[in-house]
Amino acid sequence: MREELLAVITSFFRKKNIMWAVLFIILYRFAEGFAIKIAPLFFKAPRTSGGLGLSTSDIGLIYGTYGSAAFILGSVLAGYFIAARGLKRSLIWLCTAFNIPFVVYALLAWFQPAELLPVGIAVVVEYIGYGFGFVGLMLYIMQQIAPGEHKTAYYAFATGIMNLGVMIPGMFSGMISDWVGYKIFFIWVLIATIPAFVVTLLVPFSYPEKLKKH
Repeated sequence: MREELLAVITSFFRKKNIMWAVLFIILYRFAEGFAIKIAPLFFKAPRTSGGLGLSTSDIGLIYGTYGSAAFILGSVLAGYFIAARGLKRSLIWLCTAFNIPFVVYALLAWFQPAELLPVGIAVVVEYIGYGFGFVGLMLYIMQQIAPGEHKTAYYAFATGIMNLGVMIPGMFSGMISDWVGYKIFFIWVLIATIPAFVVTLLVPFSYPEKLKKH
């Protein structure tokens, strides 16, 4: 069993352009790793501490209902978008949709709206973009990393590596947020999106896409 696992891992890292692909799937979600840990705390924190002072039920409603519906909508829209253009041509737009909506958290932190409606709209915008952009990342893993002798194992291994892009910044998000406060922290999140755009523009496609002919 150990020898088989070692063989799979070794063959994975021997794949063409694999280091570029690994860098891409890690950095694509880099900014998300900061935002996802702090956003719920920011929503719940007292307004005097720079938060929005929302109740647990309000946060559950916004994320559980509106956020979930927006994520599904974004994912469906991404499917149509990629089907029409192909993943390679769509990828930078998917990256943009995934990362730019984090600006809503910066706006909420700076303006601290007292009403629930603008907060809900902001989360819906962010989650539509999240769903739209996330589809591109998963399709890249399936089309450009998973193919090969151990397709299922490659896919599972790649998704595990992908989660490093969320876990690593998440380890430091609380420390940074406590140090600079919510306003500056969410500006930092926007700065942290830059590596995602760089690797998206440069990431190679080692396998040709099979586009549907209309």
